Amino acid sequence: MTFDRVLYSAIAVIALIESAGATDRYDVIAGLNWGANSALVQSQLQDVCDDIKVVDADPVQFPLASRSEKHFLCKGLGLSTDTIASAAFVVADDQLKMIEARGGAVSALIESRDDEAMEYLKYQVFEQGGIFSSAEADTVWFLSKEALHPNLFTWSNPFLDEPDAATPVYEESAALPDLLEFGTDVEILKPKFEAACPIMNIEEIENVWLPNKPAKQIQINCFGYDYAGFPRKFEAVFGDGVLELVWILTGKQEENRVRDALIEAFGLAEHVSEDWEVFAGGKVSLRKDKPEILAISEKLVPFYTEQTRGE
Repeated sequence: MTFDRVLYSAIAVIALIESAGATDRYDVIAGLNWGANSALVQSQLQDVCDDIKVVDADPVQFPLASRSEKHFLCKGLGLSTDTIASAAFVVADDQLKMIEARGGAVSALIESRDDEAMEYLKYQVFEQGGIFSSAEADTVWFLSKEALHPNLFTWSNPFLDEPDAATPVYEESAALPDLLEFGTDVEILKPKFEAACPIMNIEEIENVWLPNKPAKQIQINCFGYDYAGFPRKFEAVFGDGVLELVWILTGKQEENRVRDALIEAFGLAEHVSEDWEVFAGGKVSLRKDKPEILAISEKLVPFYTEQTRGE
């Protein structure tokens, strides 16, 4: 038996983010495709950028990088439609995974499009979830398929603001933050989420799927909360008004870093299988078939034992 979360018809873009089968099959900008290596990215950008700076992040923190993380920072990106003030091309493990463009980006990249956008949070979404646009920030994010799962459109590349700055310091601990008070009423936790989350929304879940079968289920989505080395998306699920379960989205390539953070917080895993590593008496688990951390209330531990331990 499994109790994985389901997709919600109320927000169709979530389905695109989860499936997004075509995302890695189209050209992005500056003549580049997803997966392009560092040499090709630099060669292509030399023809279209007024200035290029390359930052080798140390330590590696980007969720889609296990070994190396490079940021190609382009000033004056000249496109056929217009010139964009600045753009960051993120190359993780020598593969292009994400692009963020700012300053004239919406007019150059979005306004001339003839396909219909979906709305999600404050974003316009195109190309099956592969392009996110914010008119307010005048920023456009291009995401590879892998970049969609950790919701990297809510992350702003820090090197675009300060190209010469040191690699940013994110909260490294994987200890569960005080924000996650299992068994606590949503009306108590909601203002805490609002204060802690750079972006937040609340979903009413029509099809209840929590295994203890509450009468009502809602979900608070918290985007950009520092945890285990990077700003994360937290999906906090409440059953009958109390916090029962949280999914914390990660990247597959950072699995070793996340595991080390969990061991530092909770000690060695109590159970290890192909898809799961279980900590804290079953209340915290590293999921490996899909890169996430699962945290649950004591009440739900018996329901998830079969899934996470294979029992």
